[in-house]
Amino acid sequence: MILNINATALHVLEPETTGTEKLPSLLFIHGAGGNGELWEAQASALRGKHAVFRLDLPGHGGSKGRGEDRISAYAGWVRLASEKIFGLEPFVLVGHSMGGAITLELSLTPPKGLKGIVLVGSGAKLAVTRAIFQMLSENPEAFFESLDRFAFSPAAPQALRDRIIHLTRQCPPALLFDDFKACDGFDLRSRLSEITLPALVLCGEEDQLTPLKYSSYLHENLCGSRLVTIPKAGHMVMAEQPDLLNTAIESFLRSLAL
Repeated sequence: MILNINATALHVLEPETTGTEKLPSLLFIHGAGGNGELWEAQASALRGKHAVFRLDLPGHGGSKGRGEDRISAYAGWVRLASEKIFGLEPFVLVGHSMGGAITLELSLTPPKGLKGIVLVGSGAKLAVTRAIFQMLSENPEAFFESLDRFAFSPAAPQALRDRIIHLTRQCPPALLFDDFKACDGFDLRSRLSEITLPALVLCGEEDQLTPLKYSSYLHENLCGSRLVTIPKAGHMVMAEQPDLLNTAIESFLRSLAL
């Protein structure tokens, strides 16, 4: 699916529907340097159960346009995309890392159909180490090599690591720089109490990039949220331990009162 928003073509991976899907539908938002392909295991597991849409943010994957350097700007794109996809129908936002920050930002003034949020490996503040900006500016190859050391659990198979790093390499370093700039400028800690949507917080126990303490903080400050930690998983938990993560999402969806 191509959505024409603000004269920009945004690419959305659509669900393979069977007619047995129940509400709510889901919209998955990737993290910095990613695209909708990262959610393949979730789209597969939920096929026939819930309609899954996977958005490529501007400049990422199959979407045109330029990226943003502010989370609020990305949230504006997601709001418009969700309105075009769902109208007033109920849906749940699922965001990973930067996508989680976008989800939190949007939840301050939620679209009418938004019934719940899922935050995967994210946080209320996403400070970025200076080394990442230096690598992306001076030696992007060093950044991509660092992902193998820091983005995964030691238990993650090398083939899985290589596939995700290859996907990230498709993102130009300048776009990655702006994504991380957006993350670095994000801090919603003082406003979490304003978010009243049901929330599921998910984190890999071995996440080095957004450690478990980030998710614990979200859980403690989002009213009525639930926290699920995933063993033997790092930052790319949705690909490292998809079965455990998918089970948690399905349980959360069943708990929603529509």
